[in-house]
Amino acid sequence: MSKDLINLSPDLQKLLRDGYELDIVDDAYLFIHNVPYVTKEKKPARGILVSVLSQSGGKTIKPEGHVAYFIGECPCTAAGQSLHFIAESVTREINKEYSYHYTLSSKRDYQDHYEKMLNYIKLLTHQANEIDPEATAATFRVYEPHEADSVFEYADTNSPKAFINPITGKLKGQKIAIVGLGGTGSYILDQVAKTPVAEIHLFDGDYFFQHNAFRAPGAAPKEKFFDRVKKTEYFKETYSRMHRGIYSHPYNLNVDNVGELDNMSVVFLSLDPCPEKKIIIDHLVSHGIPAIHTGLGLEEVDGALRGQVKVTTIDKYKHDHIAVRIALNPQEDDLYDRNIQVADLNALNAIYAVIRWKKMFGFYKDHDHEYFSNYVLYTNEIHNNDISL
Repeated sequence: MSKDLINLSPDLQKLLRDGYELDIVDDAYLFIHNVPYVTKEKKPARGILVSVLSQSGGKTIKPEGHVAYFIGECPCTAAGQSLHFIAESVTREINKEYSYHYTLSSKRDYQDHYEKMLNYIKLLTHQANEIDPEATAATFRVYEPHEADSVFEYADTNSPKAFINPITGKLKGQKIAIVGLGGTGSYILDQVAKTPVAEIHLFDGDYFFQHNAFRAPGAAPKEKFFDRVKKTEYFKETYSRMHRGIYSHPYNLNVDNVGELDNMSVVFLSLDPCPEKKIIIDHLVSHGIPAIHTGLGLEEVDGALRGQVKVTTIDKYKHDHIAVRIALNPQEDDLYDRNIQVADLNALNAIYAVIRWKKMFGFYKDHDHEYFSNYVLYTNEIHNNDISL
């Protein structure tokens, strides 16, 4: 992807043409290596200039911000004074190999990355030339572009903007199963597909009908309703445009095939109460596979809807709350009699479940480590229960 990006981006090609040591890291950051600067001890040194790489459609676009970042000691004047355009001194991880130490701010309306990087190179090199007139960042050394092993069809340009790539990276390599692709399950997929998990496995034996379009993310083309396409196939086709490694399993899980969940990192359970649910949960518990169960119960009262949105976590450390928290059969919960589904609450249920998953793996800080949460629509309250000590 990096080579293609350079070939399609005139500003990057100009940096290479002028001899600068251009390096694209994680398909997200533009590095210029070996930039001369001066340390506080008035000694010449070499550092790395970094910018978030603004791109769209496989080529660079106008930089979204004017700040740059510096890897090295504090860049100074030839007299050893900190440069006036240092905005912040902070160490922040870019990835496992690199961390930047200073934020630089020379505010201009940069039209492209060539103009932006050249300005900062000149500001740093000017001071170094006071000590060493021959110092230059134009070394004509060529860095082979890093070819990121990405699960995405196009680069994630959101995480790098806030330098949260290391946090997002905590989700890499996971194998996720979503059992049930109704309203809630489809919204879970919508969120998980925007993370760098390795595989997403979809399990559901139902077809994608017209009513499903009104409680699923996006806008389904009406032609799909005539094709009698399975839900797993429809959603795989839709989200494979963004995320690789999505697998369709167009059938329901039962005692004969539940073993297909054995290698999963986490299983999202978003299926209605049914006899097979107990089989699935018992299997997950016996094999120590973490699971997050969603539950949406709505009823009509005086011409309006009232109900609850529930998220229950199961893992090898705690599963004695299942019988109390999860309705396994339809008759166990009267709110399921009409199976009322509303897209906004499906989405909310999915969001709570995805947040719980991300907390499990350190993406978000987790204070209570609750195994059950219940949002009450009528009172707008969230109750956390089954707290892990």
